Amino acid sequence: MATWVLLRGLMRDHRHWQGFEHRLREQGLAVITPDLPGNGELAHEVSPAHMRDYADAVWRQLGQANDLHLVGLSMGGMLALEMARQAPERIARVFLLNCSAANLSPWYQRFSPMGLLKACIDCRKSPHLNLLESLILKLTSYRHGRDFGLISQWSDLRRVSHTRWCNLLRQVWAAAHFRAPAAIEVPLVLIYGREDRLVNPVCSYRLARFYRLDVSELPHCGHDIALDNPEALLALLLDRRRSP
Repeated sequence: MATWVLLRGLMRDHRHWQGFEHRLREQGLAVITPDLPGNGELAHEVSPAHMRDYADAVWRQLGQANDLHLVGLSMGGMLALEMARQAPERIARVFLLNCSAANLSPWYQRFSPMGLLKACIDCRKSPHLNLLESLILKLTSYRHGRDFGLISQWSDLRRVSHTRWCNLLRQVWAAAHFRAPAAIEVPLVLIYGREDRLVNPVCSYRLARFYRLDVSELPHCGHDIALDNPEALLALLLDRRRSP
């Protein structure tokens, strides 16, 4: 039976899929949402400085599962590519959401300083909301940047467990130095959000050109596509899961 694996990126964990995994399960699909070392249920662990070590951690959580459909958002996409490089025989398809690579795009397109500045200016401080979570949502979501209910929810999650700053730096280092493998032996699907203010959509186009693929655009979506338009993302995943 096919297993869908949802992989998040910097400072995020399984809780931040906001129920997207349930949408897949409602389609009768088996879904696993691993946390990366240093995030979520593994917040007590030290985050590795190399993508291959994140892959090792996820493989341990997956056990003997095969016929994997990897859905990787941002750094999670980099991890999905590394896993596909390591064990293509276990993977049916890889979906890359707003992904990038150091050998294809410069750092200022992979992490937009202007987007961060605009998000900082637009943030609203409140004694009931965590300022960092407010900034993250403003930076990654096109539709929910002012959703104070969601910021409050993420603030509560942060109080339960959160990524330590030392682990964040290790994750940033691993992501910043990730290079797209020269060849991937499993089918790839590239998707980006047109309104992404964190990672320039040109990064997805460069990945598409590198692997000689088409790329799909989702309008009215920022960096966190699963949050901004889960219905459109679900439809696209289901449509492309068996395509050549």
